[in-house]
Amino acid sequence: MAPDEDRENVAKSSFDAQSTSRDMSLDAARACFTKLLDSRTPHDRQLAIEEIDKHVAIIEASMQSEGDSASTTQAKITELKVLRNAALPIHTLPREILSCIFLVCLEPITWRFKNITRLMSVCAVWKELLENASVFWPKLHSHYSPEMLELILSRNVSGPLRVICSKKEDVPTKLSLLERATKHSTRWCSLAFEGLMCDVAKEYIQVDTPNLTELYLFNSEGPWFHPVTLTLSEGKPFRHVVLHGVGIPWDTSRLRGLRSLQLSQMASNPPSLSQLRTVLASSPGLWYLRLSEVRDRYEYSPDAESTDSSSMLFLPELSSLVLQTLSERFMSHLLTHIQAPALRCLVAADIPFSVASDLTFNNLIAPALRISKGVSVSSSGASIFIYSSPRPQIPRAWIDVLEETVGIKIAMRRGASGVASKADVQSILNTVMAHTSSGLAAVFILGRSPSPIITPPEVLRLLPSANLIVCEQGVDCQEVMRFLITGDGEGFGLPCPQLESLRLSPEEDSEVELIRDFLRLHHKNAQEKADTLVRPLKSLFLPQNILDRLEAERLLEGLEARCPS
Repeated sequence: MAPDEDRENVAKSSFDAQSTSRDMSLDAARACFTKLLDSRTPHDRQLAIEEIDKHVAIIEASMQSEGDSASTTQAKITELKVLRNAALPIHTLPREILSCIFLVCLEPITWRFKNITRLMSVCAVWKELLENASVFWPKLHSHYSPEMLELILSRNVSGPLRVICSKKEDVPTKLSLLERATKHSTRWCSLAFEGLMCDVAKEYIQVDTPNLTELYLFNSEGPWFHPVTLTLSEGKPFRHVVLHGVGIPWDTSRLRGLRSLQLSQMASNPPSLSQLRTVLASSPGLWYLRLSEVRDRYEYSPDAESTDSSSMLFLPELSSLVLQTLSERFMSHLLTHIQAPALRCLVAADIPFSVASDLTFNNLIAPALRISKGVSVSSSGASIFIYSSPRPQIPRAWIDVLEETVGIKIAMRRGASGVASKADVQSILNTVMAHTSSGLAAVFILGRSPSPIITPPEVLRLLPSANLIVCEQGVDCQEVMRFLITGDGEGFGLPCPQLESLRLSPEEDSEVELIRDFLRLHHKNAQEKADTLVRPLKSLFLPQNILDRLEAERLLEGLEARCPS
């Protein structure tokens, strides 16, 4: 029999014996009480009371004995649990291995004070190990109390420190933390500052930081916002850099071997194109690059800057590329000189059509297109928008909360050189079609023009692969309807085999007549080619007055016909 079962049986037998003795005394006491009620003389009543007292004493003694036995049993159980816990593998591991396990649980980026206190409460061995290892106390945060900060510093006497000044705290609180932390600046491995960067904060941040590898400086905008330029001490190369409204010496050797770089609101002391090229060329392991509102110092005098326009920037690990509100010179150069075969996310706005025919640019967007789902194309005459669904959302955040997204969201626009050529438009659309194996989710032809928008023929050639076609109000949809009826002019009918939904906003009777012709052809082909791979049209969105007319002519049978909201 197992020791645990034997112990339980012994305890149960003892408990049963004590319970039986107590029950007998209780029954006897009840009988004496009955005698007391039936007694007629004082002598008989006195004898009954004495008997009751005797049995009560027996019951109390039994209960006391039972309590002592329960206490003894609980002590033995506790002792057995201690022995059992000591024999568990987690308590017999060498301290080095146990420390590695704790480091996974207490990752510096996501370190929380409450997590380490919970681990310390498990047992004395864990408490002693966690208390005396500096590596388990890495974070100094502005929302920690002064007592908590002192506790962390007393336990982290030689290990790396992560200093975080959150935007939620006021300026005095952040300055108090920086004043305390600068005494240990040689141990900083990460510095994050969010908020208005006053001169005092600037002085604290510019201290000697030889081991700093992660720099996040977000100089928040507001009534007193002004761009800041900092100096940097010599030290280890940075791995992650996020700067908003903060300039640094761009020729420093610490901007070599970066893993991520985010620059935004760089109006004061921005990097030149040649400096940016140097940083990127020396960071082949870069996986995240975001440039937003970075001023081009030589935008109006490009000849004043010597830039190598022949050599490519090969970034084999670059996964996410975000380019927003850059000069045409910056945008064109980066998109035609970056080679990123592993690119999974591309977000870029105001791309000049002049790069559309560039082979490097087409190779750049190809991997993001191949991995994207639900790719759609929107055309507004002057611009072409290409995006996946869901559209990738790029947060303005520190590297530990960035979630790698997949997809594409780019906008091609007419540049300073003038209207885009047909060759440029066709080139970018050919690239989209070549790398979108499942076809297009939708083709949108946008309006918003005082004169009717004429759909470019290059966009019409996309329609056969679209599941959804949308022509907004203000678009001359006659060309679209003619294409839906006759395709490339050969008159074979239904040239859009993937089409499931059609949204139109016709304004002329000639457009309505073409819609009638299309619906008649649709019903005819639906009957003749019911067994083919051609998808049947499911939904049609038209203005209500036109729906009423078509409904009266019985042309909407089998369709979900609605007025667009």
